[in-house]
Amino acid sequence: MPVINIDDNIKQLTNKIEQMTQELFRMQGVMQTFQGFKSGGLENIELPNNPKLGVGGTSEIEELESTQEKPQ
Repeated sequence: MPVINIDDNIKQLTNKIEQMTQELFRMQGVMQTFQGFKSGGLENIELPNNPKLGVGGTSEIEELESTQEKPQ
């Protein structure tokens, strides 16, 4: 016959509620940030396709390496 420990279940549920509360606070903060953007007049935010790539599709590291290999 399966046994359920009441104290363990209470602790697990309390932890899950705490985690969900923290996630809710995080989401509220993100929403407030975007509301601030909107009240500041922003309608869109353009992001690069790959933030790690610099101008021309090369990474900053590649640019530094090529400069170091071929100093001008």
